[in-house]
Amino acid sequence: MLHIAIVDDEEEQRTLLADCLHRYEQENDTRFEITPFARSPEFLSQDPGGFDIVLMDIQMPGLDGMTVARRLREQNRRLVLIFITNMAQFAIEGYAVDAMDFILKPVSYYRLAAALTKARSRLHTEEGVPLVLRTKEGTYHLDSARVHYIEMVSHHTVFHTEDGVFDTTGSLKKLEEELAGQNFARCNNGYLVNLRYVRGVEGSDLLVGEERLLISRTRRKAFLQRMSEYFGGR
Repeated sequence: MLHIAIVDDEEEQRTLLADCLHRYEQENDTRFEITPFARSPEFLSQDPGGFDIVLMDIQMPGLDGMTVARRLREQNRRLVLIFITNMAQFAIEGYAVDAMDFILKPVSYYRLAAALTKARSRLHTEEGVPLVLRTKEGTYHLDSARVHYIEMVSHHTVFHTEDGVFDTTGSLKKLEEELAGQNFARCNNGYLVNLRYVRGVEGSDLLVGEERLLISRTRRKAFLQRMSEYFGGR
């Protein structure tokens, strides 16, 4: 079951979106848990990182949708963000918060249904695989979707994740094989990067979260091609 938040200050709009979601459930044999929010601060106070899909109005009193989206991305890079708006020009700004789609008001059921189908497909593709990390401190179970990148340092594999840094032993090549199909790619021989956390490329630097990783000459072409395929598919 997918958890969907509706964030809109207009009651009529929240009702319309909820009705569309219920219709989609019936027509596609699926189930949603739907939580409406009339105010963005209320949404932010309710563990917003726990949602799978967020349908958000951009123009709201107080904290607008773009401000909320930036805070949201600090907690959850995986969730699908769909903006509901009167203003098409916000689409460019939305790339900075990885908005999957923009739906113009008045909302058409068929337009929203297409976005929901795309969102479900993305979430399914980005489901991680379980990893068991053995460190000096103990054994940890981690979802690969929460790994930013894996670094090879003096025969150690260091996992940089949403939950901290874990120093383990093992082969980067073996991990690459284990994570095949999970949107990981090598930007050089020492880094295996989760493409979902890539913010951009500046010269020879790859921006991953708050980190800068070197893209090697030998791997640059193949890596940028892989990155282009990933973001093109999204």
